[in-house]
Amino acid sequence: MHQIDPRVILVNFVAIVISLTIHEFAHAWVADKMGDPTPARHDRLNLNPLTIMRAHPFGALIVPLIGAFNGFLIGWAATPVNPRLVDRKYTMRQAEFWISIAGPLSNLLLATLCAFVFVGLYRASLDTEGLEALVHLSGAMVTTNIFLTLFNMIPVPPFDGFTVLSSSAPRSLTPVLRAIYERQQLVILFVFFFGGRLLSPLISELQEALLGLAKQLLL
Repeated sequence: MHQIDPRVILVNFVAIVISLTIHEFAHAWVADKMGDPTPARHDRLNLNPLTIMRAHPFGALIVPLIGAFNGFLIGWAATPVNPRLVDRKYTMRQAEFWISIAGPLSNLLLATLCAFVFVGLYRASLDTEGLEALVHLSGAMVTTNIFLTLFNMIPVPPFDGFTVLSSSAPRSLTPVLRAIYERQQLVILFVFFFGGRLLSPLISELQEALLGLAKQLLL
């Protein structure tokens, strides 16, 4: 029987929660900077993970806990924004694009930072005891944030990728986007069953690329 290590479960859970919190904060921060008062009204301009846990107890607490027990790093939440309320110097399409892409970009930046932290801590752990938990956490953060980056950029509603695509694509693609939107439940089922297999090679490639970059720059 597989033995459960509480430390591994805790580290996995913390990695998921931190990554989700930063993802949602990025949406809120960009919306606020563009003039949308909605995130501030809902007290979402903070990095307190309890905020998204209270707002989305299933996606930001229960699912991450289940994932931490089973070794898959996943969770979800949502941030209240209203692109129609941004400053008039921005168009609606600009507001939708930047607010939506902020979340995945924050995860990509965090994955890159954690790759450098992981390499540094791993090398330090060879000579110093007691760093195993931090090494595991930084490694889990790399994997989690790469997954969140790629998963959220899938161009299917309600993922960020669909809004990014619809707000930047030429008007000629409107019928295609409308067809995807109208069939989103079927497409989401496809993503649910096959998304992990399709993204797995990309996750591995990007993870190796970031860790390789960190190793080269931290010589």
